[in-house]
Amino acid sequence: MKNRILAMLLALALVVLCVPAMAEETVTYTVALDGEIVAMDPAFSYDFTTNLVTNQICESVLTYDENDQLVPMLASSWEQVDDVTYVYTIRDDVNFSDGTPMTVDDVVFSVARHLDPDLGSYLSGLLYAVESIEATGEWEMTIKLAEPNASFMYVLGTAAGYVISKANTEAQGDLFGTPEGTIVGTGPFVLDSWRSGQDITLVPNENYWDASFEPAVDEIVFQIIPEDITRITALTSGEADLATVLPTDLVPMLEASPNVDVEYVDSMGVLYLSFNCAMPPFDEVAVRQAIYCAIDFAEIQETIIMDAGMPASILPNSEALYGPAAEEWVAYAETVPTYDYDVERAQELLATSSVPDGFSMTLVTNEDSTRYNVCLAIQEDLKAIGIDCEIVKVSSEEHTNYQYGGVVDADGYREYGMLIGGWGADWADVSANLEPLYAGRNACAGGTNAALYDNEEVNALIDAQAAVTDPSERNALIFQALDIIGEEVPYIIVTYPIRPVATSTSFTKPLTTPSWVWNMRFNDVAPVA
Repeated sequence: MKNRILAMLLALALVVLCVPAMAEETVTYTVALDGEIVAMDPAFSYDFTTNLVTNQICESVLTYDENDQLVPMLASSWEQVDDVTYVYTIRDDVNFSDGTPMTVDDVVFSVARHLDPDLGSYLSGLLYAVESIEATGEWEMTIKLAEPNASFMYVLGTAAGYVISKANTEAQGDLFGTPEGTIVGTGPFVLDSWRSGQDITLVPNENYWDASFEPAVDEIVFQIIPEDITRITALTSGEADLATVLPTDLVPMLEASPNVDVEYVDSMGVLYLSFNCAMPPFDEVAVRQAIYCAIDFAEIQETIIMDAGMPASILPNSEALYGPAAEEWVAYAETVPTYDYDVERAQELLATSSVPDGFSMTLVTNEDSTRYNVCLAIQEDLKAIGIDCEIVKVSSEEHTNYQYGGVVDADGYREYGMLIGGWGADWADVSANLEPLYAGRNACAGGTNAALYDNEEVNALIDAQAAVTDPSERNALIFQALDIIGEEVPYIIVTYPIRPVATSTSFTKPLTTPSWVWNMRFNDVAPVA
């Protein structure tokens, strides 16, 4: 009997030993993107979609903390030595994701490549004042400007300061930034796979230099979901854990879902309607003013934008960018020209132009349903003054190409009469909207000035304010520029956005601040216990 029991126990033990161990479940954090990224390259990381990916792979010389204050990242310290000289002490303990050490040469290479005209970096305009970038010590980089620039201090806290491996980038050649290439950065995650138009998968960086990093997810998957309703459904069903591009009219669905938290994040940017000022008849001020008066923006705000933005004026910035002399801005805002909805005035203005009876035009937008609904309202309003507006809806990736001048016709004009686009200030200073959108030097292929606006007096005032540090003196110059801009209206500011960000209740939330486009990282994202 005893032997029989012993044999049974032995057999049972063998069965237990032969049963394979249960595999641990992969923890996946899924991000719903509204479109394909432009490139896996910091030089083209200048939109809300591309940056969500590159932010996880790359890190910058400087960054912004939870209070949006500029702090060191891959630099251990930095200082402005004089009006035109910035010195950065680079960390000596950082490895790239391939295990090789980061050197000062990698840092210099990464920043300087934005100035290569053959590259066409979307961030080149941020570095326009740079005269030289060089290593001035084993762990020291010095940047000299051709002239003082009050806002340059912020630049290396953007993708312009992201550091990538010089050796890998040069070895990749034309494949760098593409699905067939490889990017090597210093961030906590690395690229595992990229199926163009479908998804991008990142996994934790085993060579990450910050030993305190303990990843709580096994992979981050970026699902490319351009259809708004599909993206919303993915969030409510738990198939996606984060989305930052949300159509206003569908946000209530998210707010009603027990699986989703919706947070409203203050914006430092604008939603604008840009005129192609280099193309007739939009090169005429009267035409632009007429269109402004012909559109009922108050109705658009109330019925389409709703809580996703604040009513706008001609100013390219909300109160968030008023700065230290805010009372001067408050007083100035009361003096700016207004273009209230007035069809009769619009007709009178158009009558003074070369197209008194109206004309046909194109209006480019992306697949965002809020923007498209704004375009439909504009299309309907413009019929009253004889303007036939054809809406051209393109993908998010294509829209970025249009917005930065990558699509031109046989005559060299950008292929749109008007374009509805968004702009987020790169830092908490009015120059971060004023310079990219209105400076003539940015009215070129690859330029951020979607209106192709180029006024010599405005250019001079923009350059002058950049060299001044006294707030009141600087404001006086900015107000002079805005006086001209207010009369010439190269852009119509549709609204000052307030961005809803949706996150899953199953995971902790990433840090989301007004500067999130540069610093939303998933290092600390973890399943909720």
